[in-house]
Amino acid sequence: MLGTAAAGLVPLLALLAPPQSAAAVADAAPPGAPNILLIVTDDQRADTLGVMPRTRSFFQQGGTTFANGFVDTPLCCPSRASIFSGRYTHNHEVWGNGFPDKVAAFDQSSTIQGYLKQSGYQTAIVGKYLNTVPVERSPLNWDRWMTFPGTYGSAYYNIDGTVRWRSGYSTTLIADRAVQMLQDFESTDSKPWFLYVATHAPHSNFTPEAKYDAAPVPAFVPPPSFNEVDVSDKPPAVKSRSPWPLNNAVTVRAKQLRTLMSVDDMVGRLEAQLSALGETNTLAVFISDNGYLLGEHRIGSNKRFPYQESVTVPYLMRWPGHVPAAAVDRRLALNVDLLPTILNAAGVSPTLTYPLDGRSLLSGSARDHLLLEYFLSNDSPLGPWASTRTSTYQYVEWYSKTTGNVVFREYYNLVADPYQLTNLLADGDPANDPPVATLSARLKTERQCVGSACP
Repeated sequence: MLGTAAAGLVPLLALLAPPQSAAAVADAAPPGAPNILLIVTDDQRADTLGVMPRTRSFFQQGGTTFANGFVDTPLCCPSRASIFSGRYTHNHEVWGNGFPDKVAAFDQSSTIQGYLKQSGYQTAIVGKYLNTVPVERSPLNWDRWMTFPGTYGSAYYNIDGTVRWRSGYSTTLIADRAVQMLQDFESTDSKPWFLYVATHAPHSNFTPEAKYDAAPVPAFVPPPSFNEVDVSDKPPAVKSRSPWPLNNAVTVRAKQLRTLMSVDDMVGRLEAQLSALGETNTLAVFISDNGYLLGEHRIGSNKRFPYQESVTVPYLMRWPGHVPAAAVDRRLALNVDLLPTILNAAGVSPTLTYPLDGRSLLSGSARDHLLLEYFLSNDSPLGPWASTRTSTYQYVEWYSKTTGNVVFREYYNLVADPYQLTNLLADGDPANDPPVATLSARLKTERQCVGSACP
């Protein structure tokens, strides 16, 4: 736990003020407020850090690994909105990818960058922001920025309001700019900074940097859930699938890992620059927007599903002197926890426009279950679902796209069945069924939760 390390910081309850205008906030960060570095990758599985020695050294050896790190919605745009806002998808309403109206309506001031900027922080973003935001549209509440839609090769970038064509490998270009931002922050070192760095890697089309194109990767060992033999107990979206070719899994995984080698280079460069500038008071976080399935339950090269590989992510945090080094924290941690954690660390308590659904990971509080949810997305035919997840079981409801009624249920005993092979609600044995009515009623309530009423 991190509670003792965070003694004296602003309690989480102080962050949950009634909704008011966000105008009444301090214009200067408290003395000693830390810098904030947040690195977000795209579609990175939780089990991929083996090819990232610099990342492991900086974040794991120098900080804490949240071994049970989850995202509330395993999809790019809603997960990033949850990271920024500290709110579940059903509250920020960026339901999926391909909803420009929802992204346009997303309150950009009620975000990490909004609250920190209002509290006297310098803010900068480098890399991917939110899907459907045109490159020519400058992001709000950032003092400096270099954003792009996401690709590995040369592309147009919006650089501080000017759209320019930049040639080169995107992860390297992002690293160059992020290092430059750290150097520029030094010129106004009296003010703390928030730097958000978001790579396209390891998203499709899985293009490694030339120097890593043939780099060796660890051998792929298919888990028991790979091409699950019997999927008759799974929902129709899974039951209809054919086995995914093993060679596809081997190929995609190798390419993803090779793209992450460049991300690891970027982390190493950022660490070196922080060290050169003497920036020791920096809270740094490394996370992905969602996980990724590589043939588990016959689901190849996808996220969106409620299963382990899709909803778990690498979740790492370091803050020397405040967050234990070389530690593993097994609390259930969510992406919505980042905003309250960052405000807690910064010692600022802005007037919140909306209650925060997450909780500070520095507070020492622990939840006993999570809410996971997925809504319709314009880039996929997959239907909506919601899930209660604990350390010992997972309950899932799938809903009709038209009526919203429950059309299928899943329940997994994660202690006896960590690979989620046997849906106990479809195994023909009612003796091992959980209390479905109770689970369903709680899930129905929590799908509408707000603030401290959320798990």
